[in-house]
This record gives sequence, structure tokens and C-alpha cells, in this order.
Amino acid sequence: MAKKRHRGRRKKSSRWKYFNRMELMETYRLNDTLIKKYFPDAGRGYELGLGKDDAHHYWLKSEAEMIVQQADFRRDFAKVEALRRKQRQRQEDMRSLLLSYGGMEMIEQARDMSRKVYIHVGLTNSGKTYDALQALKQAESGAYLGPLRLLALEVFDTLNEAGVPCSLLTGEEKIDVPFSNIVASTIEMCDYNKHYDVVVVDEAHLVADRERGSHWTRAILSLDADELHICTAPEGLNIIEGLIKNTGSTCEVVHHKRLTPLKFAGEFTDLKNVEPGDALITFSRREVLRIAAELEAAGVKASVVYGALPPPSRREEVRKFASGETQVVVATDAIGMGVSLPIRRVIFCKTKKYDGVSTRRLMVSEVKQIAGRAGRFGKYDVGYVLTMDTPEHIEYCLKEETPPVTHLTIPFPQEALSSDYSLQELLDAWQELPPVEGFSREDMWESMVLYEEMKPVPKKATKEEVFSCITCPVDVKSPELVAYWKSCCQAFFRKESMPHPDFIDEDALTLEDCELQYAALDVYSRMLKRSGEKDETMVEKLQLCEKINSLLLETKEGYLKKCKSCGFPLPPNFKFPVCDRCFRRQMRRGGSTDRKLEKNRNRAGTSSGSSAGMSDWEMGFKIEWFDPEE
Repeated sequence: MAKKRHRGRRKKSSRWKYFNRMELMETYRLNDTLIKKYFPDAGRGYELGLGKDDAHHYWLKSEAEMIVQQADFRRDFAKVEALRRKQRQRQEDMRSLLLSYGGMEMIEQARDMSRKVYIHVGLTNSGKTYDALQALKQAESGAYLGPLRLLALEVFDTLNEAGVPCSLLTGEEKIDVPFSNIVASTIEMCDYNKHYDVVVVDEAHLVADRERGSHWTRAILSLDADELHICTAPEGLNIIEGLIKNTGSTCEVVHHKRLTPLKFAGEFTDLKNVEPGDALITFSRREVLRIAAELEAAGVKASVVYGALPPPSRREEVRKFASGETQVVVATDAIGMGVSLPIRRVIFCKTKKYDGVSTRRLMVSEVKQIAGRAGRFGKYDVGYVLTMDTPEHIEYCLKEETPPVTHLTIPFPQEALSSDYSLQELLDAWQELPPVEGFSREDMWESMVLYEEMKPVPKKATKEEVFSCITCPVDVKSPELVAYWKSCCQAFFRKESMPHPDFIDEDALTLEDCELQYAALDVYSRMLKRSGEKDETMVEKLQLCEKINSLLLETKEGYLKKCKSCGFPLPPNFKFPVCDRCFRRQMRRGGSTDRKLEKNRNRAGTSSGSSAGMSDWEMGFKIEWFDPEE
């Protein structure tokens, strides 16, 4: 035993005579080149008696100390340090360049413009956008800039119906109206080379959004307009007003009160109790279609609105609800910033959503944005909010003040592309910029993902061309779309015709295939514009949307939640994969299958197969279920 203890002490003490690779680099500020040249004879841990499983390289500390004192080493080390200083200076210069182009230069340019700025502040359904549009109607030239295609289309229709010629410009659609000097546009399509009499910038509190907020920052700072009307929720007032005052422009704040009161009406327990004018909110495409199927099985016609639905199809679903062809609308939070709809009650079917990172509860701002759609001035005197889940959370959010926006997002400066820095250097430096109080940088993560997919980049491609391609809106979570985009990029750099997307199997046409095909056509259109080719996809897109609208009428039933044992339809928010009757029957019979069922139920939030913890609404469904064996 004494011999073993002695060995243990000897091994422990001998370890401190050596440097491993990381310790060697940190102690003497070495790089791989210096180690390779001056420290070639490294022993592995098991060779030096430091442990039979230790395969790391080690160097004697005494020998390392002698090496770093040698004249040749010191001369080479000085060269490495000089190179490091040069690289650090290059990094600092690049960061200064990015910050200058990204924010300070826009502010300086804004100070040279003489603009009258109006900030319209109010909650959803307060008439702030309506008020701002009155000024646009009187203008000789102007623009409306909004976050969504549907909003741009609504303004386009509103102005033309009022006798004011207005064109439409979005990422996928362009309609030129004769004699029009006004355009309704998504904010990404703004033309900064024009002078306008009046510009309306809608939903400006999105200035804090890391993915799209930079477009609002740039619009507020860079638009050349005599009058700038900025519409924002109350939480965006301070940051926007401060930004405007910093540019030296005069600023007038116009406060708008909500036109119809909003009232929390408690829990909603049964889909049978839906009423015309209801909007049911959930947070996944599948859940939207499932609830709509449940309603239509009960004889209630429902429109659906979700993010993956192409804009023309979404427009048709909205039209059906607004005209009364459908009684209710089932939607994701895409409805929160959508067009004005005749909604009397907003019903939250879920109060949690997946935000791309984790599943979390809805924030105060999200609840208010969605709930604010309830109540239509001139049709409904009161807007009601109900929930199927955690009523205390929804009630709290409606009463709580929305936290103010504390920062704005600055855009990645395309002017920096003309510098001698590589695109990779610029993107890396941008993502690593230190935080600046009151500002956040535009998130270029998706563009960097596409840049990696594009490699190797053709040698003759310019930075501007590559940047144009990697900033094309593509869902990077879809391998099919990314692969198709890559094929378009290859054609772009070879000066060849763009490949036409083909994701539809005519023999087995599905809603998912049609939505993927439409998204691919969207990529196709944007890449055609980058290559200077004529985009003639609108007819094909409209035909595809007709198929989608037809499938929405036919295939909702396939999304019904059904018992995996007997196939009987389950309530939309039922927690378990099998109905209560089948579960009890399986438990009486016993067996491994039943243990799996019980395990699934426990995971879903109950400790047994009983009805404990189930809502009265779920119990109501159970009472009416038939026995499939009878």
C-alpha cells in the first residue's frame, strides 16, 4: 500500500515540471508556427509517466524557459508580436468603420435634412395609421412603409378606392398605377434616392427587432421627406422621439386613444361556443389547421391565417372572413400586425410559443398586440379577450404596462463593402462588435449561414454580388429551400438562366408541397431581380394559390387530432394521444402497451390515467363520446 501511495505522489509532483500545449501558448504568447519551429520534441503523457491514458503533448518547463531566451526565438517572437499589433489595429479600424457607417453617418446626414416629423402614438385600433394616411392622401408625392405585404396592400386598396392613385411595391409584387406619385410598400423596398412630400412609417416600435429593426432605423434617419409621419405603439415613443431630436428635426407627438375598449372576459371552455367575429389564436401551422378542422366538423366555417401561407392565399382567407363568408378566423400571431379585421373576440387557445430557441410564455407586448385586434370601431363597441389556457397570465398582461423599447437596431453598412476588408472579415467583425448603449446591431446570422453554404465562392464574384445573394430572404431552416437557393446562386455567377423550382408532385398534391413551391418561387423571383432578368412568376404564383385555397377547403380534416387507439376526434388542446375511454380500457387489460400509455400521460402532466387535473371542457367532451366497440 505504501508503494502505491508513493507512486501517486511522484506522478502528481512530476506533472508540475511540464507544460501542456495550452499552458505553453498562454505562458509565452506563442502561436502554432513558433511551437512547430522551436518546440518540436514533445512527449506524450503516457510516455513521461504522467498517466497511462494521458495522450496530450508535454514540454519540460526548464527547457521551455531556455528556448524563449534564445536570440533566434526572440527575433521571431518580435515579428509575431508586430503582426499581432497590426491585426489588432486592423480589427479596430474595421470596427470603427462599421460603427461609423452603421449609425453615426446616418445621423449626420439626417441633420442636414429639413423635415417636419409627426409621431403618432397609440395602441392597436386607436386610429393612428388612419390619421397619418390623411396627410398622405393630400400629398403630391409620398410613400407608405409597413412591415407586411398585407398592410401595404390594404393601404394600396384604401387610397385607390378614395380616388388617390397609388402603386404597390413588395418583395414579390409590383403594380404600377397610371399617374401615381404615391407608393404603398413593405419597408425593405423603400427607395432612398427619391424626395417625397409625405412618408408614413408604420409600426415603428419594431425598430428594436434584431432581424428587421434596422430598416425602421434607416427609414427614420435617411428618408428625404418634407413630412415624416411615424406610427408607433406607446413603448416605442421615447426611443424614437430621442432619435428624432438628436437629428435636429422638429417633432410633434400626436397621442391616439383606443377607439373601442378592451375587456378581459375570462376562460373559454368549449369550441361549441364560438361566435361570428371570433379570432382563435394558436402558434403553429398544424394547430391552426387542426382547430379549423374541428370547427368545420361542427358546422362552423373558418378562415385560416399563418406565416407559411402565401400572401395571396392569406388575402383570400382574410377577404372571406371580412365579407362574412366564414364566421371565424383561426390564426397564429401573424394576425397581430395584420390588416384590420372585424373581430369581436380574440380567444387565446395557447399562451406559449416556440420562438426559435425555446418554448416560452407570451410576453406582455405580444399579448397586447394580438388582443388589441378585438373590437372594430363602427361595428363592435367593445373588444373581448378570452383564453383556454392560464387566464391569470393573459389578464396580467392586459393590465401590465408594456416595457419601453430601450434600443434601436442599426443596419449592416453596405458602404463598408467598398473597403479592402474581405466579406468574411466584415461579417465576423460585425457579429463581434461590442454593445453600445441604446443600440444593437442587425443580426446577420442567417446571411452568414448562407455564406457558408455558398462556399467556395467564385473567384470572379465581387463582394457586392455575394452580399446581394446572401441577403436574399431564404428560410435557412428548410434544407430544400437552401439547396434551391444555392443552385440559383451558381447560375447567377455563371451568368446562366435561373433554374425553375419544382417541388410539386401532381400525383400526390399536398398543402405542404404547395407552400414549399410558393416559397421557392419567392426565392426564384428575388434571384431573378438580382440577375436583371424579368420576373414573370406572378401568374404561376396565383395559380398555385388557387390550388392552396382549394386544398384548404378539402384537407383540413386530415389535421384533426384523433385518438391513436380508436381514431375518434379529440379536442384541440387535449393533452394525451389516446382518449380517456381507450386509456381506461387498456389499463384494465394490462400489458406493456398500457405502461407506455401511462408513461405518455405522466409526461403530459398527470400522474395517473384518471381525469384529475383535466378541465371541465375536456370532461364535457368525454361525456359525449361513444364507445367504438358498441
